[in-house]
Formats: sequence, structure tokens, C-alpha cells
Amino acid sequence: MRACHKHKKSFGALFARLRENDWTMRAIAATAVAFGVMLAMSVAAVPAPSPEPFFKGKNITIYAGGPAGGGYDFYARLIARHLGRHLPGAPGVMVSNVPGGGGLIAVNLMYNVAAKDGTALGVVRQSVAKDQATQMEGVRFDVLKFNWIGRIGANVELSYVWHTTPIKTLEDVRRKETLLASVGGSLDDFALVLNEMIGTRFKIVKGYHSTTEGELAVQRGEVDGSYSSVNAMATIHKDWMANELVRILVQFGLARHSALPEIPSIVEFGETSEDRALLEFLASSSAVGRTVVAPPDVPAERLSELRDAFNATMVDPEFLADAGKIGAEISPLPADELKKIMARTLNASATVLARARATH
Repeated sequence: MRACHKHKKSFGALFARLRENDWTMRAIAATAVAFGVMLAMSVAAVPAPSPEPFFKGKNITIYAGGPAGGGYDFYARLIARHLGRHLPGAPGVMVSNVPGGGGLIAVNLMYNVAAKDGTALGVVRQSVAKDQATQMEGVRFDVLKFNWIGRIGANVELSYVWHTTPIKTLEDVRRKETLLASVGGSLDDFALVLNEMIGTRFKIVKGYHSTTEGELAVQRGEVDGSYSSVNAMATIHKDWMANELVRILVQFGLARHSALPEIPSIVEFGETSEDRALLEFLASSSAVGRTVVAPPDVPAERLSELRDAFNATMVDPEFLADAGKIGAEISPLPADELKKIMARTLNASATVLARARATH
């Protein structure tokens, strides 16, 4: 009995120790759980480092659809001086000139070759939708698949002659053959249509590789005139206007530009509704003007950053002051509105498109 009692006492003590150890383990476990929760909370309280902006440390290239000194180059360099500081990461922005084909080479490069990560932009020829609609030879793009960023300014093109020629007005061109230097492309359509509609005697002299070459030919007297734009006359060639070195014959816009109220617009020569429809189709590219475009397939987030930066640039006081100082016309248009203009051009009637193709 004593032995049994002794064993009972020993078992009781062991049981008590085990129970104490159990409570201890429970306490340790509870403490560990609490510490884990506190640790998790402290980790969650520390914000994860934000990823660096994509454009940080990178350079954006703006491809200008023409040689240095031309109208597309002029506007490409204007926006290149300001766009970068409105993008996250403040990338550098440089301009690369792509002459040739009247600007068509630059459009094809932007669509088929340029980087599709947001680091390649273009200021390309304004007739791209018309080129595609009329199935111009050399077109390797779809304007509706381009990622349009926005328009810097509308651009009304025109035809002019040098002051040493006897030609003063379109009426004179009806009586005398007038040679126009051409780099090829859609501007020739205007002269050829005027030949058909009102009997002008424009003769297109092709083979010039750039607008600058054509301008030199005009000044040397090799040809009577060539093509330019209201913007170029107000900026690049303002000395021509100030010194009356050129005579502007006709402007290729939907209406007379406010800077040239005495010069007729080409749409004024349409005597029938069919003729007016054709002329309006040809002149529609003036509303596209000097625009910035990105290639297809640029990531949506990157595209949004580029468009936001473009829109911010258009109202930036420094940009506007720079534009005013050099005489650049600024009339911004957002990407969605540009696409509507492109779509209307592509959806022109079969009759208009057939007549436009016949001018090539």
C-alpha cells in the first residue's frame, strides 16, 4: 500500500510537471504567433519600392519625314525640345531625319521597322490616309493601326513660283506652261487636277530628292516654282515673303488660310458637286497637318503616358513661348479626332477614289 501510495505521488508530480510544461508550450506558441503577426504587420507597413519609370535613362527618337530644314523637321525639333520633361523619367528626345519618297519612306519605317516600346515617334507626311485610300504605290502601312499621339498644328500646303518668272496668277498658268519641281507624292495631284478642271498648264518635273533640292532648283531658274506650306512660308522662308521673292498661286486647304486671305483655295475651283467632292478629298490632309505618331502595338500604358505628355506639352507655357518666337502655328488636336479624319478619308465614295487614283 505504501508502495502504491508512493507511486501515486510520483505520478501526480509527473502529471503536474507535464501540465506545467504544456502551459509553457502553449505560452511559447502563443507568443510565437503574436510575434509572427507583429512581424507580418511591420513588413506590410513598409511600402514596396516603386518600379522606376520605363522612360528613365532612355532616349526617344522622333523620325522626321523629310530632310533637315524642312517643315516636318521644323515641327519635330520644336516638340523634341519640350516633350521629355512631361514624361515619367524625363527621357532625352532627339530627332532623326528620314528623307526620300516625299516622306513615304519615313511612314513605312515607322510602321514596319521602328521600335514598338514607346521610344520611337514620328512626324510624318500629312497625306497618309489619302495615300492609302488611293492605293498609292509604295504604301506599306494601315493608318488606322498606327497609334496617333496628337496634332501639333494644321498645315495648309500651296504652290508658288519664283519672282523672276512672268507667272503671277493661275490665269497666267492657263496661258503658259509652268514647271513645278516635285519630290513625288500627293502634292502633284493638286496640279494635275487643276490642269483637268480649269485648264492650267502645270508640268511636273520629278527627280528631286528633297524639298530643299526643289527649292534650290526654283532659285536657280531650272523650274518656275514648286510646293510649300503656309507654315513653312511663315517660319523657314519668312524672308521670301518679306522680300516678295515668291508669288503664291493657290493654297490646298478646305478654306483660305487667315494668313493668305487673298489667295484662292483649291476647293473654290469645283464647279460641280462631284468636282468639289474630289477637291475636298484631296485637301482633307490639311486638317491632319503636323502630327506625332507611334508605331502599332505599343503597350497601352506606354501609349497613355505619351499622349498625356503630348497634351501637357501643348499647353506648356515654355513650349508655346518657343513656338511663338519662331512663328510656328499651334492648333492641337487629340488622337481620337485625328483617327476620325483618317476614317472619313478612307471611307470616301468610290467615285471620288476612282478619280483621285486616276491623277497618279
